[in-house]
Amino acid sequence: MRKLFFLPLFIAILFSCKKHNDDNTSSIVLNDTRWNLHYKNNNTFSFFAESELFFKQNKNIDNYRNYDTISGNWSANNNTITINFNNGDKYTGTAITNDSISGTLTASGNNGTWYAVRK
Repeated sequence: MRKLFFLPLFIAILFSCKKHNDDNTSSIVLNDTRWNLHYKNNNTFSFFAESELFFKQNKNIDNYRNYDTISGNWSANNNTITINFNNGDKYTGTAITNDSISGTLTASGNNGTWYAVRK
């Protein structure tokens, strides 16, 4: 009788430990949020350019720069955030906290770094 008691408990524990690893799994909430983006496309630059990111709920993103706006799409898997802009720029980063992301980028054939802080 004791063995039958533990079987359902074991099954419940087994299913509760199932790990979901899909594109919607993230410890950071990005949907409908705005961020101050700081980036430099070349590691020899001594300054970061600034713009604003808007992570839309439909997985689209807009980067409002001083002179134009570029759009693209974003994904988050655990703490890894990937942004692919329509002009070919690609940003990959890690959520450091709920308010900050930091990573590397490829833009116009150059490699650089970036970070973003939630507004």
